[in-house]
This record gives sequence, structure tokens and C-alpha cells, in this order.
Amino acid sequence: MDSSENIQPASHSVSRGRGRPRRSSQPAVTPTLHPSFSSDNRQRRMQLRTREHSSTQERLVRQRLNEESSARVLITPPLSFTHNHFFLGMDSLATLQSITPGQQTCKVVGRLLWLWDAINVKSKFANPLISIDGVILDEHGNMAQLSVPKRFQKQFRPLLTEGNVYMFTDVAAVDIKNKTYVYHYQNYMLQFKKNTKVHQLETRGANIPKFSFKFCPFDKLPEMDIMTRPLQDMIGVISHVGPFEYASPTSQHKLRIIKIRNLDEQTQEIRLWGKHGKAFDEEAVLKKSQEGIVVGIFAGVTAGNFLGKLTISSNSATTIYIDLDTSEVNNYQKSYQWATPTLQQQLPQVVYLSPLQAAGKLYTLKEISTLLASSFQERASFSTIAKVQSIVTIANWYYKGCNRCDKGYNNSSDTPTCLCTNSSPKQLYKLPITLADESGNLDAIDFSTIAEDLVERDATHTSQNMKIDPSEHVNMLNNAIGKTKLLHIVMKGDSASRFPINYIIKKSFAVNNAQLLPSIKIRLFLLICIFTKSNDNTPQEFHSNTPPFQQSDKDKLSNSAAKRCLEFPEHEPTNKER
Repeated sequence: MDSSENIQPASHSVSRGRGRPRRSSQPAVTPTLHPSFSSDNRQRRMQLRTREHSSTQERLVRQRLNEESSARVLITPPLSFTHNHFFLGMDSLATLQSITPGQQTCKVVGRLLWLWDAINVKSKFANPLISIDGVILDEHGNMAQLSVPKRFQKQFRPLLTEGNVYMFTDVAAVDIKNKTYVYHYQNYMLQFKKNTKVHQLETRGANIPKFSFKFCPFDKLPEMDIMTRPLQDMIGVISHVGPFEYASPTSQHKLRIIKIRNLDEQTQEIRLWGKHGKAFDEEAVLKKSQEGIVVGIFAGVTAGNFLGKLTISSNSATTIYIDLDTSEVNNYQKSYQWATPTLQQQLPQVVYLSPLQAAGKLYTLKEISTLLASSFQERASFSTIAKVQSIVTIANWYYKGCNRCDKGYNNSSDTPTCLCTNSSPKQLYKLPITLADESGNLDAIDFSTIAEDLVERDATHTSQNMKIDPSEHVNMLNNAIGKTKLLHIVMKGDSASRFPINYIIKKSFAVNNAQLLPSIKIRLFLLICIFTKSNDNTPQEFHSNTPPFQQSDKDKLSNSAAKRCLEFPEHEPTNKER
């Protein structure tokens, strides 16, 4: 007899109050059927019992296989999992090469080669720090960048010292695809978290080198001139040391130009801005050059276009080494076959001019408004000193632009109009304002950093991350009202534009009354008097600080009013780009 015939048909009943079937312990009662259906029903029941038996056997087989698989996993040595990043845990030490973006609990050992503060140079806040960044080198010769977010700086800054070997636990691997000014040793950077632990090691890692670089060949530099500005290391024989001077007659930024040569005698210019140019030991380098070639290493520089020329520039990550005792420097000293460069001290050539001195002739707003369009050809600008009288409310005051090049987005499709890779939208000012002087009024547009300087907030903050419509006037924009500036005004070049205002503010500078001629001071005093009579758009606090006119105190009021108009912070940011 077939074994399936010994299996009794399953009978089910419903338990009261539970609503679910349970297997009955009583034999099933077979209903009486018509004789003509008896044979067919018996066959169907046999088929049902056969399928149920097969299903039970398959379930038992699957259960047995799972148990065997679990047993095999348990007896496998745990060390085999260290080669698979999915099994890396807090107790597993990872090499920098094995880590991939997205891991949240990495544990690494490495020497902290150098450390720097990543700073937002355009920040309006007192503390422009973005993060504390650094580079570590592990025991296998791999490097990676690490980053301590600003909110954790007080927690971790005292624990980190250049040159020491550390074990870092519970750090996250963050994708660097959209990061700017970072090293591309790996496709990630190690980011500290609140629970990250830092352990300094005394004996382990003693064989890890104290210096390590990944030098960029001169021929590869054009490929590095991209929007993300990846950090590069450069090496070469110093062939020129320029003076520490202003970048241009009207620039507020100072720099020092250094030139280096590679073993093929190709020359590359490096611009050391600010503190790096000032701290460069010119005297020591000139003295060393009398004995032979001087090899310089410029770590953490970026490639970019400056005035149409590919140059290398320093930034907050840059570190400079002169004749460092490394194999690369020794190779340069042995293999350099060209004539030793002659280095001489260079005197500054750029004579600094204040913005007012460089402005030349000052025009009134009425004079600018009567100029023909042909006068503004080739982006010619005209200078004036004027006060912001009001915000024009008939036009939008911000727009959506590319976070990399500031070019506007398509309004209809909400897509970028530029060709930047990994473009994402951000809010940018297009602030329409009314300027006033003693001759009359003029409407103009403030873009980007000029408007940020006036409003004292960026567009993202003012628009509450686009929660406020660009056509809606917000009180924060009134911070611009009442400020006096030296302005360079140009005419809009796009004649097909539908925007009703034709004039654009190209540059904006703070006014320093110490540099003003008496005639300009009188003009500004008249401007203040005109402005204070306008009650519609004048901030209330301006009137509260202005004493009433008295004949006996007329001269005293004139001087104090002019001084009050002109006193602004000495280092107020401008739109001048280096």
C-alpha cells in the first residue's frame, strides 16, 4: 500500500473566541455523498494528501540544510571576515584601503601627518571654522583624510597632535564625491562622531614614516583645475622667490609668488596667499641657494585659473617644507642636472591704492543715469558714493543658482543651465535697491557677496532655505538701508532681459573718511541731510541718533553727522576677488 494512504485527512475546527483554525483530535466525519460523486471526491482527497506530504518533506529538508549552514558559519575562523567590509565591527581593525564609503563604525590605526583648520573665507561669522582636518598614514602605507566637524572641535582638538600615532574607533567613512578642498587618497574621508574614541599609542606604529606625500606631476595639473579643487602635493627646485606684496594695486590681499622646476626643467608658479606668503622664510632660502639647489615641498595646494593662467595656490591646508630629509628630496638633489637657479631678494613692485584712490573720478547718480549705453561697453564701470535708500519691492530679491558656478537654474524645468558636474541648487541674492545722493536716485541690482555684505546674512539664511518666496519682502533686507558705500556701477549687458533695472553694482567698498577730500565730505553731509528728511524708508534708529538742528551747534552737528555716516569697520569685506 502506498505510504500516503496511511496519512489521515486533516480536519480543522474553529476555537471559540479566537477565530483561528486548530487541528482537531477527533476523527473527521465524512459527509454522505451522492454515489455518482463518490469516486471523484476520493481521488481529489488522495491528491490533496500527496501534496501535503510532499510539502512537509520539503520543509524538513530546508530546516536541516539551514542547521548545517549555521554550523559551518560557527566553526569558520573569525579572522576570515576581516577581508569583507560588511563584517567589520568595533572590534575589527581595518586598513585604510579596505574601508568603503558608508561604513559607520570604523576602527583604524595611523600616524597623524599634519593637521589644519578648514576655514570658510567668505563666512560672515566671527568663527569661520568648518572643521579640523588632517591626514593619517597607516601601517600598510595607505593615507586618508580625517575630519572633525566644527561642533566637536572642543572635544577633540586637545587630543590631536601632529606626528603622533593614534587608534581611532567609531569613525564614519563619508563619501567625498561632492567635497571641496580635500585629498583624494581614497574615495572617502574619516569623519569623527560624538562617540568617537581617540587613543594615543606609545609603541605600536613606531615604524610608520613621519612624512608621506603623493606628488602631482606638472603635466597633470590641468586635470586638477576642477570645481572641487582637490588638494595636491607639489615638489620642485625653487627657482624664484618673489616679494610679499599686494596682489594688485586695489586688492586687500597679499601674496608671495614662488616658482619651482621639476627634473625636466619645467617651471610652475605657486601663489602663497596671506599667512603662507608672510611666513615663508625668504632669508633662509636665499642663504641655502648659495650652497646649491633648494628643494621645496608644497603640500595641500590647489590648481586653478588666475587671470587666465593656470596657477597653484595655497589655502588653509597648505604646509611648506624646505630641503626635507625624505627619499624624494634626496632624489631631486642627486638627479637634478640643470644649472643651479640664482635666487635674489626681490623688492615689492605693487603700489597699493585705496579703493577711493583707484576709483578716479567720482560721478553723481544723475550723471551715471544720463550716460549713453555705449559708454558702458566692455563692462566699463563708473564710480560713485551713494547711500542705500530703500529696497525695490517690485522684483524678486533672490534666485536659484548652481552651488559651484552661481549660474541660474531653469525656472520652468528646475534644472541647471551650466555644465558643472554634481550641481545642486542654492539661494543667491539678486537684490534690487534704490541708491540716493544729492543729485537724485538710481535703481541698481546687488548680486551675491555685495548683497551679503549689505544685508549681513547669506541668501539661504534670509530666505529660510527657500521657504520664503523671492517676491516677498522680509524685514532682514532692511539691514542694507542707510549704508553708505563706494560703488562701481555697470550697465546690464543683456538687452533682451526682462528685468526692469538696467544697472548692476560690480564692486562695493567701505568708505573711510580719513581718505576723503573736504569736497567729498561736504557732499556726503548733504547726502545725510537728504536721507534724514525721507521718513518713508529711513530706519527709526537712525532718527533717534540724530540730534535736532540748533543754529549755535550747526558746525558741531555737521562734523558729527559726517563722521557717523562714514565710520564703518576697517576690514569690512568687499566684492574684490583675488
